[in-house]
Amino acid sequence: MASEATTYFYTLLAMGAIGLMLTTTFQAHTSSLNIVSERHELKRLLETIASEGTELIALTEATNASTRVCLHLPHSIGNRLWWVRLVSDSTGTWIEGAFGTPWEGRPECRVDLPVDVSASGTYEGGVGTLALTCSRQGGGVSLTLGSWEAE
Repeated sequence: MASEATTYFYTLLAMGAIGLMLTTTFQAHTSSLNIVSERHELKRLLETIASEGTELIALTEATNASTRVCLHLPHSIGNRLWWVRLVSDSTGTWIEGAFGTPWEGRPECRVDLPVDVSASGTYEGGVGTLALTCSRQGGGVSLTLGSWEAE
């Protein structure tokens, strides 16, 4: 009779361990799905900003007028804060962004903009309304990213 009690105990212990492994596996899978969907949302946000910027560039080149647009964007994606910045150098112009501490670390996403544009500025999600300003400066076009309230 004593051997039956230990068998039941070991069976219960094994089923508990299997249940713990299954729970951990499902939590890891759920976490990875959240990360993938948050990155997809950040990429979509960058594409939206890049699309608006490209429209402003085309309008400025066509009319020689300064233009500005405000975008109401989410404060956070999931539970994570995000940031974006415009970058231009001799190789091109792009917008990049990531989650976490603003302007530190390697950006997670990048979307290219037209090459012949000077771009600068930063924006931290949740800090006011994003403003894109485009103007002609000298012989080229300048695109600036910032917070509407800060301007």
